[in-house]
Amino acid sequence: MGFFFFLYRAFVLREATAVLDCMWRVPPSFLRRVSSTMSNYNTKLLQLESAIHTTKPSDFGLMFSDAESNSSSSFQDPCEILQVSFTSDVTQQSLEKAAAHIRAGELVAFPTETVYGLGACALRTDAAERIYRAKNRPADNPLIVHISDRRMLSQLVPKDFHMNKACDTLIKAFWPGPLTLLFPVGRNEQDEPYVPTTVTCDQPTVGIRMPSHPVARALIAMAGVPIAAPSANASGRPSPTTAEHVLDDLGQRQVLSCILDGGKCDIGLESTVVDATTVPNEVRILRPGGISVEQLTRELNRAGLSDIVIRVYGKDLPGNLSENVKPTTPGMKYRHYSPEARVILIQLRENHVCTSMNDVLHDALSSCVEDHVPHVGVMCALDSPLVQLLKVPDLVQWTKQATMDDYLSPVYRTEHFQLCFYSLGYQDAPDIAARRLFDGLRTLDACVPWHDETRTCDVIISESLPEHGVGLAIMNRLKKAASRSICVRKNGSA
Repeated sequence: MGFFFFLYRAFVLREATAVLDCMWRVPPSFLRRVSSTMSNYNTKLLQLESAIHTTKPSDFGLMFSDAESNSSSSFQDPCEILQVSFTSDVTQQSLEKAAAHIRAGELVAFPTETVYGLGACALRTDAAERIYRAKNRPADNPLIVHISDRRMLSQLVPKDFHMNKACDTLIKAFWPGPLTLLFPVGRNEQDEPYVPTTVTCDQPTVGIRMPSHPVARALIAMAGVPIAAPSANASGRPSPTTAEHVLDDLGQRQVLSCILDGGKCDIGLESTVVDATTVPNEVRILRPGGISVEQLTRELNRAGLSDIVIRVYGKDLPGNLSENVKPTTPGMKYRHYSPEARVILIQLRENHVCTSMNDVLHDALSSCVEDHVPHVGVMCALDSPLVQLLKVPDLVQWTKQATMDDYLSPVYRTEHFQLCFYSLGYQDAPDIAARRLFDGLRTLDACVPWHDETRTCDVIISESLPEHGVGLAIMNRLKKAASRSICVRKNGSA
């Protein structure tokens, strides 16, 4: 019996060591959360040449050029044919492995400037089906196709497709970058679509974007095929902005061939999805994201297209799809971005009709189980009035001393609950809030801040942001994540 126990321990240690070797960048806090199931991981984290948070190709050991013009190309140039070369053997080996997996129809998680994508060959039905199964994604929720250069775009749209001026303007301004545009799907001589119906969900259009993250763009170019890639998370969960988030959601499902670890995503929100071709003289924003309405308006005006009307789905356009209506792009129909904890969205108003923060907390915690002290996560800016309304003196003191780099407070215990604060930066820096939003939902939801492996967060309270600039996209995500939205008196009076 002792001999068999020795063999069992040796096997477990060997498996755990192998996993730890792959997870070289994963912080100790994350390892504690998955330690009980580590032997189930078979996902490889592929290393890249990058010692700092960066979005420059050279820092990843990459160089880009335009094979068509045979000249050097800025990685921000939507060149005709992207050609990739390397100054790093580590990066080259990792990207070659990942590209081979893509061509074989397998799944690869990779970084983009927005969030991590779950990529597969966009031209293969079986590969797209693997994405849906891996994420448990609704079958009528279409996938966005990622390309590396203009040549790939021409291979997906009809041969006689004429790009209007609005669409051309937006491409020149925002590609490569966090902008997805809808295009009609081209068909071959046998009247078969270039992009499988599994990807488009039988829609006549397909969302296409050219990511600006050098690793993403290099992977697509090396694979030689467009890559269909939704966010690399379980369907409905907050989107992943680090490789650790991907492991957290998908690492145990044994669905990924590998993960390219490119560090933290720079923008932190998914791309803006725009339909600029369906309705004449109209640009429709189907999903707000990394490119704001104000940015789109400015570029259209510069191009002399000030007569074009911009409409936003759910705001200027009807925002409720019935059960039997298929969405034309992700984010239109289903609830997304939700942690396990209930999310309550707080709107601070100078209005005496609104409720008090004390009443909100009492109501939220009254439904918690009685066998433990409730865990409350709070997500807002360091200088938000919401901090004062919570009436936790130690938290108020912490926010006054915290810097921009201090994003997670200690856990503070009150008479009625435990509270942990996640900083979204400052009120005048919404881009920081966008970058931290999904990580904040995930971090507060996890058991790590609470030092309690058996209990996670009960409720997460987040403040609403003004819906202009990137705030529109942030609120789009928070509204989909939240179970309730409550108006609270800003002055805190009873």
